[in-house]
Parts: sequence; structure tokens; C-alpha cells
Amino acid sequence: VAPSRGLGDVYKRQNKAVIEAILFTMGESVELEKIADTIELDKNKTKKLIEEMMKEWKEQARGVTIIELDGAYQMCTRTEMYGI
Repeated sequence: VAPSRGLGDVYKRQNKAVIEAILFTMGESVELEKIADTIELDKNKTKKLIEEMMKEWKEQARGVTIIELDGAYQMCTRTEMYGI
């Protein structure tokens, strides 16, 4: 889902949705390069999107979070949810 000029917010949301779907379906850590290749963005822009998602999800107190593991990312349950 490559970005298009003039529709940045729409493509940003779409790219975030694709990232979320990738991390959810994989169930394990996914290398930044693989995510970037899938959404057809460079690694820096992809990392920025993922970092935005991490911040947004924390602010929204979601039950899941994204963690970084040696240049790869994984969706997992927030530690606050353990034991519930």
C-alpha cells in the first residue's frame, strides 16, 4: 500500500492497518525489512509508522501492544493484562 501524494493520512491509516494485520496473523516477530517491503515504504518510514502505532495503542490502553525485538516487531498482550 504505497503512499500517494495528497492522500497522506488515508494511506498512513491503510499502512498502519496492514502492519497490524501482518503482526496479528504472523503471531511472532516480523523483521522491519519484511514489513517495509510489504507496504512498499523504506525502513525509516515504516519504523516511524510502527512507533506511532505503539504510542497510539498505549494511549488508548488497548489489550495488546507492539514490542521491538532486535529489529523485528511483534504484537503481544500488554503485561498489565497478564493474570486477568
